[in-house]
Amino acid sequence: MPNVLTPRELQESVKRGSDRLKNFRMSRMMFLRNYTGPYYDKEKGNIGEESLNMIFNAIRVLVPNIVMNFPTHNVSSNFLQSRQYAELLSEALAFHDKQIDIRSTYRQVLVDAIFTLGILKTGIAESDSVYAFDEYDRVDTGEIYTECVSFDNFLVDPTSREHLFKDAKWLGDRSIVSRASLLESGLYDNELVEQLPTVGDAVSSDRKSHLLSQKKQDANRDHDAYDEVEIAEIWIPGANQLVTVPGGTEVTFDRFLREDEYYGPDEGPFTFLSLTPPVPDNPLPIPLVGVWNDLHVLGNRMAKKIIDQAERQKDIVAYRRAAADDAEALRDEPDGGSVATDDPDGVRVLSFGGQNQKNEIMLAQLQGWFNQMAANPQALAGQRFDANSATEAKILAQNANVGLEDMKDLVYQMAASEGRKRAWYMHTDPLIEVPLVKRFTFPAQFSQSPLGPVMQQPARMEEVQVILTPEARSGDWMDFHFDVEVESMGRQDSTTRFAQAMDFAVKIMPAAMQAGQAAMMMGIPFDVKTFVTRMAKDRGIKWMDEVWFDPEFQMRTAMIAMRGPQMEGSQGQLMPNQANPLSQILQNGQPGTVASNPSQDTRDRSDAQSGANDMQSVLKSMGV
Repeated sequence: MPNVLTPRELQESVKRGSDRLKNFRMSRMMFLRNYTGPYYDKEKGNIGEESLNMIFNAIRVLVPNIVMNFPTHNVSSNFLQSRQYAELLSEALAFHDKQIDIRSTYRQVLVDAIFTLGILKTGIAESDSVYAFDEYDRVDTGEIYTECVSFDNFLVDPTSREHLFKDAKWLGDRSIVSRASLLESGLYDNELVEQLPTVGDAVSSDRKSHLLSQKKQDANRDHDAYDEVEIAEIWIPGANQLVTVPGGTEVTFDRFLREDEYYGPDEGPFTFLSLTPPVPDNPLPIPLVGVWNDLHVLGNRMAKKIIDQAERQKDIVAYRRAAADDAEALRDEPDGGSVATDDPDGVRVLSFGGQNQKNEIMLAQLQGWFNQMAANPQALAGQRFDANSATEAKILAQNANVGLEDMKDLVYQMAASEGRKRAWYMHTDPLIEVPLVKRFTFPAQFSQSPLGPVMQQPARMEEVQVILTPEARSGDWMDFHFDVEVESMGRQDSTTRFAQAMDFAVKIMPAAMQAGQAAMMMGIPFDVKTFVTRMAKDRGIKWMDEVWFDPEFQMRTAMIAMRGPQMEGSQGQLMPNQANPLSQILQNGQPGTVASNPSQDTRDRSDAQSGANDMQSVLKSMGV
């Protein structure tokens, strides 16, 4: 390996890179403890210590608002001959998304990104890869995989300075495998494998997030029983190499455990997700939870203080010794009764303790600050706004969407980058074949007879089995562009989908048809079908290909075409009473047949006013 580090130098660099992330891992562990709360894998806790888990609530709201469905991949090419193949790649990615449940992986990497940095690793389980001889069969041989890499196991070049390690000379991650698997594979230096320490002895104290739900001594005992060791797989882009070194720092070798050529996209196997702006001259982003954590802790302290004060509150009856009989009578008298006393002022109720209302105001202020720093999860969760008017609440809701939409864009960019890596293996590997089902429209078939055209076979739409094979591949890999359809990973309820479909049917479809007719009259080429399909796609409607298929209409059109042009009327002109859509557009701004479909705000205001209208009608009928 010319111009790269020697095995011993690389292992020393791996140690320094691991030390560089030590403080980040320790902070992440603290954030995770606050996120899981006091009762995670514990028999009991101190009541009131963390009664307001604001970190959990923010993550619980943000994650489903960003990732809830599988992505819709769009693969395009500027070369016409490759566009059909680009569509097949899109279908293949959609099929593979469900095969490996990429939605769950994206949700997990999103949570990782909130705590520090989201890391995905994409590859193919070749016969000589670590995943192929995994005893738990996580990935089958020949299968493309994408999995989350724990920040505890991530390894970075200590000299990297650019955001998300764009200038890193090497990147890697640790894996735990059994020693027997490494020895039996014949791919590693068995002499060095025998010298590797077991995992229980090798894991450093700062890499212990997995111990949140597992006792350290139990984890070490299990690793010892299976004789598991830790190795680090390092990707060196400059040499296009994958090398394996010990995962721990207890041993250092003069040889690599394994050295092989890297097989994968030029971007490397790792895909990163950061939800915060970059830090100049530093590769690691600011942890989002790190911005929230102090407010979370202070809010819980204030809540506990209020609860402690409330628990100390008590009411005591104080009386003069001479009024002891009066006090006893007052205590035993039921509610609403009357008691005759010689000295009513001799008996008084004294209250001690109780929470200070200023503390409640302070707690509300802390919650408001947390909500502000966490991109308004209250608004995303449908909770109330601390607004004094409807206009102010609307402004707050719009501001909440700014931060959320930015997070969505970052997640969608990550998904497009990750999908591109999987598609590279589909495009490159000669053994991968992906089964797909596509819908095709077959036109009607006619034949000529002495009596005129005779239909041999009607038009039909059928689903056809398509296999993405090496023979179907077209174009150079650099010619393809990958992105993810906006809002495709969000969830829409049936009411929203119906409102979008109704708006599309009432407004867009009639206007498009009238515009197409007007364009024809003016001699301007206008593809109505393409226009409506693109508009439907923008509105999230994915079934337009089924709507355009009408066998009877296509059959009539084909028969008319075979008979030749026919004149309508004596001169082939429009009838005088036939409406001219062009004049309607010029006069009214839109065709007269386009119905009105009010917006959601208009419908909400109408619903709110409906009760008042009914009451006004009743009052008028009563003559009031």
